[in-house]
Amino acid sequence: MGPRDIAPSTSILVVEDDENILNLLSAYLESAGHHVVTASDGEAGLSQALKGAFDICILDVMLPHKSGTEIAAALRDAGSATPILFLSALGNETDILRGFGVGADDYMVKPFSPRELLVRIEAILRRGPARQAASEQTLEFGPIALDGVQPTCRVKGVTVELTPHEYKILRQLLGRPDRVFERSSLIASLYGNEHAVSPKAIDVHVHHLRAKLGEDVGEMIQTVRGFGYKFAPKPDERT
Repeated sequence: MGPRDIAPSTSILVVEDDENILNLLSAYLESAGHHVVTASDGEAGLSQALKGAFDICILDVMLPHKSGTEIAAALRDAGSATPILFLSALGNETDILRGFGVGADDYMVKPFSPRELLVRIEAILRRGPARQAASEQTLEFGPIALDGVQPTCRVKGVTVELTPHEYKILRQLLGRPDRVFERSSLIASLYGNEHAVSPKAIDVHVHHLRAKLGEDVGEMIQTVRGFGYKFAPKPDERT
């Protein structure tokens, strides 16, 4: 049973410092009919990613010279929306959240099967256009309507001006009600590096955001002690 088909002529960048894994992935993806470019260290990988037009980047997290998360953060800072799939031997929740926090679309823990990797790639490429369209749409939940382009929102019909960081935090929380986002993940999504600022910076952003939303609405952004924040709409706002 051969590998499943994905879009023809898909261009894939694979950055992996383990030569055996790199050769295996390259051969498997090319056998599925796709163009593969490889790099074995972080600096070379970032250079390839910035100058190439890839449909997806597959990045090992632990790379010499520059980590996979640093590559991902640099790509997002440069405005690249190219999908990113991380490969890593680090599989605890904190590591996975960190990966998604810097802009990953998926995260696979080693060891994994090349067949599963191909299925994950398929899924990412299928949802890419839908995700782009969704990011440009107004996100509404209860009394909040968050603009899809400008960092503004309406609360009970009244326009509220947000800073870019407040906008990003609210959109992240609003997009996944009841999901808890740890502070390091929010920092990484704002600054491209979970160590860029103190966790207190997130607390300050959230404090200002709550004040702008107003007492009744702001209290729906709840603090999860020792972890981070979640958006918890009131029962009558869930229907």
